[in-house]
Amino acid sequence: MHFKQYNPKFGFSISSIDDLEEAIIHFGILPFFSNCIEGFSVEEMAEPGMLFGGAAGEEGCWEWKGPVIQRKTAAYGKFLKNKAAFVSIDALHDFINYRRSTVEFDEFSVEQIILDMIDEGRASTSAELRRIIFGDERRRRRPDELVCIGEPVKVKRQILEGPLQRLQMSGHLLISDFIYKESFAGLKYGWGTGIYSTPERWFGCNFDCEEYTPDESFIGLVSELGKRLPDVPSHLIVKLLR
Repeated sequence: MHFKQYNPKFGFSISSIDDLEEAIIHFGILPFFSNCIEGFSVEEMAEPGMLFGGAAGEEGCWEWKGPVIQRKTAAYGKFLKNKAAFVSIDALHDFINYRRSTVEFDEFSVEQIILDMIDEGRASTSAELRRIIFGDERRRRRPDELVCIGEPVKVKRQILEGPLQRLQMSGHLLISDFIYKESFAGLKYGWGTGIYSTPERWFGCNFDCEEYTPDESFIGLVSELGKRLPDVPSHLIVKLLR
């Protein structure tokens, strides 16, 4: 897998968890991986060896995601073109106000079923959602029927990732932490399994925005990010945030 080289183009050099949090708060929205704006990502701002950690179990930005999330100064999820990004708490109201206006989920859609389960605390990981929605594979239940509602709904097991991504992109879900596998030596490894929550449950506040329209919120996001990226053409900022 190819990763972008270290490029502190926008004045941030990330070598610690505090550096990562500071960058997120400064920009308001910070993609984890490279995107249409060159140099504007955790991947490119991380000092050499600090994206996935160094030798002897040293942690890096990938392992710091969970601890940063726990500080509750930012939300994390697949927010930008189904790719991971951080959104600071200050930018989150406008982000949610805009994104939730872009899509509506039917009452009996897979997305709404997932959202209801997570909001009610019945499930928090993709594995738990699969067990509830599709049933226990060991009982040989048909994998193409939803079993959590009255009438069976045809759905393929492998498309669960799609609804989860759409819920994050629309500002309805975020990742509140990660569960990692551990080696015999007690060291974490792997990509980690996301624990899902709604912004309301995680931050304990209401994100309904009556003061601004969704379009006004989007314009505000573009404007604020543009102030922090003064040399970046506005059309690239719009492309990133759409």
